[in-house]
Amino acid sequence: MVGKDKFAIFLPTNEWNPPVIAGLQAGSPLLSDDGTRAAFRDSAFRRGFDWYMNLYFEGLAPSISGNEVANLYQEFARGYFSMYISGPWQLGEFRNRLPAELQDDWGTAPLPGPTGPASGVSLAGGSSLVLYRASKHKAEAWKLIEFLARPDVQLEFWRLSGDLPGRVEAWRDPALQADPNMRAFGEQLTRVVATPKVPEWEQIAIRVQEQVERAVRRAAPPDSVLSDLSTQVDRMLEKRRWLHARRQGGTR
Repeated sequence: MVGKDKFAIFLPTNEWNPPVIAGLQAGSPLLSDDGTRAAFRDSAFRRGFDWYMNLYFEGLAPSISGNEVANLYQEFARGYFSMYISGPWQLGEFRNRLPAELQDDWGTAPLPGPTGPASGVSLAGGSSLVLYRASKHKAEAWKLIEFLARPDVQLEFWRLSGDLPGRVEAWRDPALQADPNMRAFGEQLTRVVATPKVPEWEQIAIRVQEQVERAVRRAAPPDSVLSDLSTQVDRMLEKRRWLHARRQGGTR
């Protein structure tokens, strides 16, 4: 309850992550049939999608994109919105950009879920360390990977960059444990789900964002949006279905 012309939460319409998280929390696999078909028409994704859309329709979130907010930190400071879904890279920004008198008035928390904390999943983001099969320096590359994976090195990298450690051992460090805002991200890392492991995912994510924005801005009803999204994604995955059928010794 924040008053006129203010909102409980800011969910930029040009971000695909929040509606995907809502679907995952409702139990949607996002893709079905071994990643060859869209699952956006299924009841699970629709359940999460309807909850997400109601945040806009009930006036709890503004129907605007991130580009329509001149300065995220100023708008948060003046109370234009009270909550925002983001990552650990924002901690330093909030400390540096929010007024001194507000530094004790904000904090972080893991995402809630529809059936309690266990269902409050988020996305497993981050980056991967890769050793190419054709590399001429495999031994040296592997030594570098081993070095970067050491808990003490990951902690130093966190101190320098703010990136979260990927090793459980690193999270036992007193400095990480002493920071309540950082602890929330550590707890969230125990409840994450990976996006579908298909090369088309980046394109699919863009389509999710485009279609959800249509619904948020009331350019199309939710049923049409999910139908169009499913059709577009199924079209993207057509070659994948063909390859899958060949591996199974069947037909398209």
